[in-house]
Amino acid sequence: MSNRKIGISIVILQEIYGDRKALEIAAHIGADSVDFATHRFDKRVWDYREPTSIYAQGDEAVVAYFTDLRKYAESLGLIVGQTHGRGEGFLSNKEADDAQVENARLDLLAASAFGANVCVIHNPTSIHHGPNPDPVMMRELSFDQFTRMLPYAAKYRVKLATETFGDAVQYDCVDFFGNLDEFMKVNERIRQASAYREWFTVCMDTGHTNKASRFGFPKPPEAIRRLGADITVLHLNDNDTLTDQHKEVPLGQGGVDFDGYMKALEDIGYNGIYNMELNLRHFGSGFEIETAAFAVRVMRHMLGRS
Repeated sequence: MSNRKIGISIVILQEIYGDRKALEIAAHIGADSVDFATHRFDKRVWDYREPTSIYAQGDEAVVAYFTDLRKYAESLGLIVGQTHGRGEGFLSNKEADDAQVENARLDLLAASAFGANVCVIHNPTSIHHGPNPDPVMMRELSFDQFTRMLPYAAKYRVKLATETFGDAVQYDCVDFFGNLDEFMKVNERIRQASAYREWFTVCMDTGHTNKASRFGFPKPPEAIRRLGADITVLHLNDNDTLTDQHKEVPLGQGGVDFDGYMKALEDIGYNGIYNMELNLRHFGSGFEIETAAFAVRVMRHMLGRS
């Protein structure tokens, strides 16, 4: 296990320092890989039509920008293991949903230019649709969203990952797709219907899955085993099941069973990057780099002992 690659989400570092400096910091603290946020780079611009976004400048500008960043990451010895695209999920609003498809296209184009194999994009969520959304509507929104986005994944040769969900905290209920059965059923339906099924995959978010467990759904080790080889990338983080704290998993600060999910990943033959998606402001603003560095060191130690 000691030769496994360690990744870290750098979205907070991107927000503070910009893209290139964030990559420099990731390399300096000893990460092998980064999870790069393509949806937040221009002062948290989410809309491709926003004139300050690189996305508004056309495909050639997008390719040039992210190709340059890829070369810079390579010069630092970094892999861009995955990217995170726009994360709202379909809203059942034609204009907004059409815009999300175009954002996904641009996210996938950026990931391709960046050399990333996977781009993570969220499902529709109860956060936007309420605590008791119509199940048929939610299933259809997810199906429509990903079957519309997958042709672009195939075109740009980047896998599109749907992320495991947890709860809708403001309603104190499980998110609709935090229900693992619903999540797996709609994923299978998407695969069966799409000619681009090989480009559809899963990001296991241990923190989200842990939050869903307080409503009686499987904890991360069981969920990992049920999802099996569908899991291609990880968002490793911990919490107390009540809020999305994004704590460092190996320290056992929350409720995620580190040894249990590591064993489960081994059992399913996972051989990807051990990517952490952490709240780098957990100890307050000004300690983001130190928090990231410590997390990488602890994860490397824990993987080495496994």
